[in-house]
Amino acid sequence: MSDFLSLIKESNYNLLEIYKQAPNETLIIVAVLLALIALAFFFINHSIKKSTVLKEISKIDDIKTFDELNAKFVLFINEVPKRGEVVAKALDKNKDKILFKSLKLLSTFSIKDKIKKYQIISKRFKQLSNSSSKYNNDKLTSYFKNKSLQLLSNELTNEINEYSSTTHFCQDEVENVNAIVQYANKQNSPWQILDVLFKNLNRFSFSYNIELFKFIEKLNKKESNQVYDYCKEKIDSIFTSGEDEVSVNILEYLYEKEEKEKVYEYIKTLTNASYLQYLYKVLFDEKDDLHLDLAFIANPTQIENDYKEYIDNSLTTNWRDKEHIEFVSKSPGVLDVLGHAEFRSLIERVDRIKTDIENNKKIEEALTIAKRAESIAIEAKSFNQSGSKKKKEKPVVQPRVD
Repeated sequence: MSDFLSLIKESNYNLLEIYKQAPNETLIIVAVLLALIALAFFFINHSIKKSTVLKEISKIDDIKTFDELNAKFVLFINEVPKRGEVVAKALDKNKDKILFKSLKLLSTFSIKDKIKKYQIISKRFKQLSNSSSKYNNDKLTSYFKNKSLQLLSNELTNEINEYSSTTHFCQDEVENVNAIVQYANKQNSPWQILDVLFKNLNRFSFSYNIELFKFIEKLNKKESNQVYDYCKEKIDSIFTSGEDEVSVNILEYLYEKEEKEKVYEYIKTLTNASYLQYLYKVLFDEKDDLHLDLAFIANPTQIENDYKEYIDNSLTTNWRDKEHIEFVSKSPGVLDVLGHAEFRSLIERVDRIKTDIENNKKIEEALTIAKRAESIAIEAKSFNQSGSKKKKEKPVVQPRVD
């Protein structure tokens, strides 16, 4: 080594000259220097990152958004195993703050987003537990492991139950309800979650609540699953039972949506006489809709009505309209309202109109033929007159030249 140092002095620190005279020693020295530099860089970098992690742990209270919180979790998960026990102790000291800040930020979301973000935070807590396990701090690792489970089994379940028991089912809540159904169906006992939702759902009137009706319209089998099946069965039963009352608001809503056939069928099959009487008062002969009015007439349930007068007025107003009269005469219930005698008279009127139409058609055809014949006759006469004029003209005789 002393010889090598002497060589350095003699070469006046000329690295090229030193390498020429002692290449092996030069390479060894360079390698040692590089190793020392790398080691120094490692310790400096380690200290900087360690300081950064400690600083971020101490600033948990300053986090404002969920994305910022999630980014901090990722940082802690990646760095805690690398930065020593000091960082693990700092994490242990601030673990309650981390939980509190997480719950506070989660509370600001809709239930749909809570379900998604609670699962993310639960996963982060479990990852933190695994990341800190190398330090043999059972208190720290078990804390994050247990909280990872409790975030879902306690906190999220309570959030879902609170929403499920208090929500008013309207169109805006469809996505939230779908999120609950999909989350519940991933659990071992989905009905522990869904029972609360269904209990609240059954507090509302499927027959009268227009907002609930619109909510049900937006459900679908794939995403709404049990809720869709239950609500569809309830609505189908209400419209077909014959006894259930469907509010005028819902019927008007369907009518305006051009789902008129559903309204007609409900009125035709309603056996609840008192409610049919009510609907008769508010809907019959009110919309200039023959099909709607005939739906009432088709219903055999006995109520006070002016069906006969309505039919008479309709036929009188449209007495020359064969299609209208035929349609009314063939509609269910009209025979029962008019009686056989008047119904026979109605059929005879239809037959007379048919005869009149056929006669008028024949007259029109005869007139058309007559007009065509007249036109041909006029043309022939004109042609004959033109020919006669030519015959009456004398030929011009040219004088003979001898």
